[in-house]
Parts: sequence; structure tokens; C-alpha cells
Amino acid sequence: PRAFGATTGSDRLRVGVIGCGGRGTGAAKNCLDAAPGVEIVALADLFQRQTDRARERFKVTPDRCFSGFDCYTKLLATDVDMVILAAPPGFRPSHFAAAVAAGKHVFMEKPIAVDPVGVRQVIEAAKLAKEKRLGVGVGTQRRHQASYQEVMKRVLDGDIGELVGGQCYWN
Repeated sequence: PRAFGATTGSDRLRVGVIGCGGRGTGAAKNCLDAAPGVEIVALADLFQRQTDRARERFKVTPDRCFSGFDCYTKLLATDVDMVILAAPPGFRPSHFAAAVAAGKHVFMEKPIAVDPVGVRQVIEAAKLAKEKRLGVGVGTQRRHQASYQEVMKRVLDGDIGELVGGQCYWN
């Protein structure tokens, strides 16, 4: 939050969540646990029942909860500093482009896109995010998990082990 505070003039980080299902609310909880000063202040989901459930969990006022196909545009028009993009991945490229256009920092779940058109849209939006000096993060935690890094190191070193009955045994 301190890094964002430097750009917003506050020690608070106001976060909006687009996609309030299991992964969206899980990412919101992770965000709250990351540092003091983080607040979930706006919610958006295609289905109102999802925002209603999340609203109870995160104590967001009803006037900052949006539903319907245009819910993300309404959330992006609020004073959030950052958005979590956790709606189904087919929507992610357009949500990301809209968030960047609105000047919001972004954390988006993986995958970032599901087709070549979406990938190109994300690449173009990422260029604009860089120009605007916006922070962008993607939930690729497995790439940072020690056990996964060890497996990749072994594979790249040619030590691929032996696959027996669905289990890999290293030499």
C-alpha cells in the first residue's frame, strides 16, 4: 500500500473486485491479508447474488456493488486504486483494457486470455499500462513455488527422472 500511497497521497489502498466468485473473493482475502491499509471498497459481478454474498463478507456498501454485463465499467468509474480481475477468463482481456484505460492498477488471475485475439488485446493494454506507469500483476504463483522451480531446474538440466505408475522418481 505504501507504494500506491505515493501515487494516491494515502496509506490506504482502495481495491475493487471484478468477478466475485470463489477465486475473486479468495484473491480479495489474500489482498487484505497482504498489508495494513488495504480495503475492498467496490464489487462487480455479472450475477447480483455473487456481489450480495461478497458484500456481506467484505462489508462493502450496496451503492458500490454492481451487477450485469456492464458492472465492470461502473466499478472502474469509482475511486478504486486497484482492481482484481477474477471474472471468467474470456472476459479478462476486455476488463484489463478497460481498467488500464481508466488508470487503475491491476491484479488479474490466470489465464490472462483464452485465444489469440484476447492475447493481442492484453499485449496492447499492457503497453498502455507501462506508458501510464500502472502496476500490473498476474496470479502465476506456481512459477514462484519452490517445488515447481526445482522441477523446472531438473528438467532444464536434463535430469527428468523416471515416470513410473504416474509418479516421477528423480535419478
